Amino acid sequence: MTQAELIQQTLSTLAHFGVREVCVAAGARNAPLVSALLASTHVKLWNFFEERSAGFFALGRILADRKPVAVLTTSGTAAAELLPAAIEAHYQGLPLFLLTADRPKSYRGTGAPQAIEQAGLFGVYAQPLGDWDATDEPLEMYATQHGRPLHLNVCLDEPLETNVGGVDFFGAQMPACPTEESPVCTLDCDLVLAAGMHPADAREAAPLLARLGAPIVAEATANLHGFADLQPLLVPGGERALQYAKPTHVLRIGGVPSWRWWRDLDLQAGIRVTNITRAGFSGLARREGVQTFGWEAVLSAQCSVLGESGMLRFEPEGELARFPLSEPGWMAQILKVIPAGARVFLGNSLPIREVNLALKTTKTGVEFYANRGANGIDGLVSSFLGMSAMHRGESWLIVGDLSALYDLAGPWIISQLHMVTLRIVVINNGGGKIFSRVNSLRSLPEAARGIIENRHTLSFEPWAQMWGIEYVQLEDPQDLHDLLPVPMIIEIRPDPMETEAFWRDWQKPVIRPR
Repeated sequence: MTQAELIQQTLSTLAHFGVREVCVAAGARNAPLVSALLASTHVKLWNFFEERSAGFFALGRILADRKPVAVLTTSGTAAAELLPAAIEAHYQGLPLFLLTADRPKSYRGTGAPQAIEQAGLFGVYAQPLGDWDATDEPLEMYATQHGRPLHLNVCLDEPLETNVGGVDFFGAQMPACPTEESPVCTLDCDLVLAAGMHPADAREAAPLLARLGAPIVAEATANLHGFADLQPLLVPGGERALQYAKPTHVLRIGGVPSWRWWRDLDLQAGIRVTNITRAGFSGLARREGVQTFGWEAVLSAQCSVLGESGMLRFEPEGELARFPLSEPGWMAQILKVIPAGARVFLGNSLPIREVNLALKTTKTGVEFYANRGANGIDGLVSSFLGMSAMHRGESWLIVGDLSALYDLAGPWIISQLHMVTLRIVVINNGGGKIFSRVNSLRSLPEAARGIIENRHTLSFEPWAQMWGIEYVQLEDPQDLHDLLPVPMIIEIRPDPMETEAFWRDWQKPVIRPR
């Protein structure tokens, strides 16, 4: 087929798999595809100058709308920049479509400029759809594994054809998702761990959890704190409460939790674990006593409660009030000012753990999201902006300083967004302070700890100036009530002494009642 036919076949493939948005990082090699996309109808284009932000922005769009989004790159290392986003999408079970333009296959292995081995570049993290050039015949469309990244590599020879007609993305027929009969799931659990659920999934899961009646330890991203009928079952205290739990059968619903207690279940073979998850991963290394079901089990599961799991309730309000300038204290104050209908993206490492601890209930319609597939700290600003892109209410990012430094290019896309109120809250504690809480690292020499924590004295005001965003550094939590209704970078520097005092008081052991 001709190059023009190859390009149209490629766009038809995108449309066939349900893509209606494409994040474009343009270059010379993918110029024909960019030109054809601009001539297409019923497809939204987002323009990026670099690929890593494009990939993570696409993840944010998928997290919010649960629809496939494509990223288009030029050839060479540009394609390799998508690997971190592909890994995250793989472990979250998100339909990220990776479309990479390539030089002709004859250049592979020659060392020619921008010619690398792009076919199979993403390994297990993306299902390969094809390695196409103009000598290939049009392929029959087929259904693929639902909810996984896909990779299509398209080789374009010179002269590049940039006068190609587009396609109508709306008119494409999408493949039917393969349906499998879900085995009957019988839940006789005495403890529920909940994390990483889209708000729509939370609405489906809530009736099941209410019927089950077992205690629930839920992360903010479970999006369960707004259900009134679940309030009596929700156990506050997070990790501390779990330390005193004595369950025999745990139900993990949604994503893999961030708690250390969950990881330690690998060593607790006597505790059975049932997972209900869209991603399909058990989240544990052990196989014995662990079963994993697809999301269909939420609608068909049969419930019976084993009895009390011995959960103690730990309310952090006292410590939060005594140490308002500690990191958890600031989180509690931030949660109070987030309005109804807001979307909140939580950064990995300390922010998500501290929000989980401080959160008790939410205002109507507040939704929480996070990148908890591989739990990395790269691309968080970009994923937040993708989540926020089409949202009409306020959008909040709560992120650590190193995570923000990882994604300084992220705000590039803000000028293309709808008029939204963005709050980028940077918790600047001068490095990766989560490592100061890891017991095995505390005995290291001070010099080694400084390197591991990547200590610094940077301010984020120049970052705001670079992108033309309003900036404020807050000293008093009351100032959170006086923010302008415009995109803002809000830098908060918690009091390290109060933070240490909070954790010292919060982690005091208790005598378990007999």
